[in-house]
Amino acid sequence: MKHNLTRQNYVPKSYVKLDLNDLPNGCEVYRDPAAISAIAFGGKRMKPDWHYRFHSEDRLHGKIREWSDGIKRSQDRIAERKAERSKPHDVKVGDIFVAHWGYDQTNVEYYECIAVRGQRQIVIREIAAERRETQSMQGECVPKPGRFIGDERIKTVMTYGEEPRIKVYEFANAVRIKPIATVAGAKIYPVAHWTAYA
Repeated sequence: MKHNLTRQNYVPKSYVKLDLNDLPNGCEVYRDPAAISAIAFGGKRMKPDWHYRFHSEDRLHGKIREWSDGIKRSQDRIAERKAERSKPHDVKVGDIFVAHWGYDQTNVEYYECIAVRGQRQIVIREIAAERRETQSMQGECVPKPGRFIGDERIKTVMTYGEEPRIKVYEFANAVRIKPIATVAGAKIYPVAHWTAYA
């Protein structure tokens, strides 16, 4: 049988709700009028964030301020990330993305944007890389735009961070890279380093 617990299930009967105007939305504090004990609930949580007995009124109010400020900071960070993610991306056709991944080795893969679909999605294809070995089982590589080696894939662009990124595997993201120079009309991209199994 499922029990529908509410905050009141956790609040002792002698406690009264404090009228605190500066608490974040959904937060509540109850205290014992006869002692310096209080219980607090944050956000939409049914279970208490804390339930303490304090040595003084100052310590009680200090705890409420510290707890409330922490929740406000957390809510602000969540709102900022949400706003950042919802921003339209600035990815254009021809932009190049690079993914580094691997265990005991570093695989480097490049992807090119071949189409833009609205404010959140792009179409990509994997492209070849020009590679050279610098030491045994390791080397450098750069992308070869237009040399497609993979099928089309539709990806949602994540816009938080310095450069847009896309999830290419469950375990790896690819981040957009910008050319460092243009020589005779050809874009020159930064070198990436790869390693292989010994």
